[in-house]
Amino acid sequence: MGKKIALAVALAAVLAGGAYYFISKRNAYIPPDAGVPTYPGAKNTNADTFSARLKPVDRARLIKLVIYETDDPPAKVISFYKEQLKGKSEVLERTTRGIPSAVIRTSVNNKPKIIVITSNEDTGKTQINIGNFDEKINPMK
Repeated sequence: MGKKIALAVALAAVLAGGAYYFISKRNAYIPPDAGVPTYPGAKNTNADTFSARLKPVDRARLIKLVIYETDDPPAKVISFYKEQLKGKSEVLERTTRGIPSAVIRTSVNNKPKIIVITSNEDTGKTQINIGNFDEKINPMK
């Protein structure tokens, strides 16, 4: 009888531990730029200490976009991403007043990602926005 109770308690502990593990992994925060190549030398402009203090669940609800900047021209950045994501992305390019920009849709581990490359007129730098987006909203159509 004592062995059956001990076995039942051990089994319950294993099941509870397994459930906790899977629930915590499901709620683990994955940054929007996870799995997307980072442009060489680009600096993250929205790294702040506020989001680092949030719980993973709250961070996942709030942080939907990561912003990088580089001194390189937009055309060079667009070429980098087109090459890195060749065959794994859809690219929409546009030129405004002679300055190229692009919206790139890709997928990392079946999670849709979007990369927007533009010239920031205020700073003169190229801005790279990487984010998650809802699959129901397709910016490429």
